[in-house]
Amino acid sequence: METFLERIIASAIIIVVAIVICIVAKRIINGIFNKSIKKTKHKKSITIIKVINNIIRTIILILAVLTIISVWGVDTKALIASLGIVGLVAGLAVQDTLKDVIAGAAIIFEDEFDVGDNIQIGTFRGDVIDIGLQNTTVRAYTGEIKIIANRNINEVINYSRYSSIALIDFEVAYDSDPDKIKELLDNICKRMNEFAYLVSDVQLLGIQELNQDAVVYRIYADCKPGMDFACKRDAWQVILTECKKTGVEIPFKQVVIHNAE
Repeated sequence: METFLERIIASAIIIVVAIVICIVAKRIINGIFNKSIKKTKHKKSITIIKVINNIIRTIILILAVLTIISVWGVDTKALIASLGIVGLVAGLAVQDTLKDVIAGAAIIFEDEFDVGDNIQIGTFRGDVIDIGLQNTTVRAYTGEIKIIANRNINEVINYSRYSSIALIDFEVAYDSDPDKIKELLDNICKRMNEFAYLVSDVQLLGIQELNQDAVVYRIYADCKPGMDFACKRDAWQVILTECKKTGVEIPFKQVVIHNAE
């Protein structure tokens, strides 16, 4: 009974010590990389912190389990040796996990994307909120969270590395006054240039298309990474306001019916 109680106490102490070591190690790692984050504000440092913390936590967990097992009288040396015998079978069982870990390491070291980047994997687009040893977690702007196994991340579109391009196509009626259209275009570009997230001045590319209902003009805006949607929303607000001011009609779909005599 006394030995049993001692083993329980020893196991509890090992668990507490493992938790303390995890907390201390996490604080040390965060302290080392925090200076880099404040200085460079680079998302790479945040990603590395998460991955290193995950690795250390896994190693400490394994050591704690082995230590607890040894406390209960199990020969850990024999256990580790036996792992070599069943290693092939275990390797086949966890090959997908190994693929995830290797793919996760490749993502980090090849700098495909970092925590905080806005990416698209397949048809799902969102912000990376976590890169783990096995999975990457992405949150869409509408709130959905998708957890993707690292081995399944084959093609990635990263929207956060370089500036985003916003292309705004808007229509005006064919019978609009040319002077009013010129005034409208000048006012739109002038107001859009006040957007704080622009990288360069807005460019009016001119007539993009002559469709069956209207003349289509295109505006080109170079924005900070990930700000293309915001730019389009703000641009449409400006266009609507300026069209009302200048009296330029925004056309709507019409069907003209001719009655045969």
